[in-house]
Amino acid sequence: MTDFIAEFGIRQEEWQSWGMFFALLGLSLSVAAIIGFCYYAIRFNDRRVLLITLLAIASFWHAFTYALIFTGFIRAVPEWYNKGIGLYYLIAPCAYFFVLFSLFPRLKWPRYPWLHLLPFVFGVIDAIPYAMASIEEKRALLEQVVYDMQLGVRHEYGYIEQKWHYIAKFFMAFIYVIAQWRLIYVHDMEFSSISVAVRRNIVYFSLVYSGQLLLQGGMVVSLLSNSSQSSFIMQNMDQLTTISFFYLTLSCWLFQHMCRLGLRSDEVGVMRYAKMNG
Repeated sequence: MTDFIAEFGIRQEEWQSWGMFFALLGLSLSVAAIIGFCYYAIRFNDRRVLLITLLAIASFWHAFTYALIFTGFIRAVPEWYNKGIGLYYLIAPCAYFFVLFSLFPRLKWPRYPWLHLLPFVFGVIDAIPYAMASIEEKRALLEQVVYDMQLGVRHEYGYIEQKWHYIAKFFMAFIYVIAQWRLIYVHDMEFSSISVAVRRNIVYFSLVYSGQLLLQGGMVVSLLSNSSQSSFIMQNMDQLTTISFFYLTLSCWLFQHMCRLGLRSDEVGVMRYAKMNG
């Protein structure tokens, strides 16, 4: 293990920062939440659980990949890099539909739900050039990326400039989050079948998700508009403490929501038992 760290690890002086602590704790909570979500998605066959599971997986992979790049360990697994482009496009629509079906559980899917998957397909296709590159090319690229993270949005392993993924993703997410808050605004508890606690939980989720989105958007704007400043922001963990904290907050929400599903599972079990023995 020591040899592995010595060979691939960089910025070791930053590993004990608050930003890294928040990120690692958030990743750990996300893993626990994802495992629980996968179990409940199978057990309940509920579209809301499926949506929040996809969101949790995509958010985890985004944070996990960045942590690998920041620490330099991505060089040990070059095949993992650039694999999440399509997944990242799923976060915003999953968040929107999760809120939609949580507030209005009787609604059906829109007429053309597959349209929301087009950016995901586009992202997967654009990841092909890197996937087809030789292992030597991948290692050479990552050797530069870990020391200059701007190359993560400026490399040429794609059919379009990588920065356009960031622009498109955040522009799309901005539209979805506005629509998401509109759902909360028009929702009327007087005519709703959900409880106040469920609505409150959805509002908390939207607040955390919106805050994280704004912080990520600001960082990407800085990355694309100011090369020297963006390089500093992307590579100094102290400057990323806030965004790591928001990821931890999102992970905490995901974990508590998974626990709420566990309580729901217990209630369903009690109801089934009572019905069988009634």
